[in-house]
Amino acid sequence: MSVVGIITSQNNIIEIEEKIKRNQINEKNIIIITKENIRNIKNVKFDIVVIFDETQEQEELKKVVKESKCVLLNSDYKENLKLIDEHTNSYVITFGYNSRASITIVSNENEEIILEIQREINLNKNQKIECQEIKMNNNFAKKYIYEEIAMKILTILLKI
Repeated sequence: MSVVGIITSQNNIIEIEEKIKRNQINEKNIIIITKENIRNIKNVKFDIVVIFDETQEQEELKKVVKESKCVLLNSDYKENLKLIDEHTNSYVITFGYNSRASITIVSNENEEIILEIQREINLNKNQKIECQEIKMNNNFAKKYIYEEIAMKILTILLKI
């Protein structure tokens, strides 16, 4: 059972909780982290930390990222990349429109989004995710594209 930290803004919590339920992710293992409550996160080592919003560089956030096993990070926001520059302990999976991301958005047209896993993802010794394309229904508000993509990837990661 993986412990997951989702870093988001205070006004996004309800939307995130709905996406967790819709993707049938076990919410008992998820801690939603905001800049208001990050100081309360002590002695928690996350298996996966998800960052899809643009973040502000702060020491508490760097500590959470550094001590996690895996970081799922939106690389379209350059500020987010500062969180992982000096933290090589975590396995980092980047996503976004950025062509250098581990998982790129190759198509966002009509009612379908196509993601491409550009590099093999190997979180544990026994299982890995091969390079492939993943199709998603585009039946959500465009302003939540990163949240939807992050939840889809998180769902896949929790299965391996």
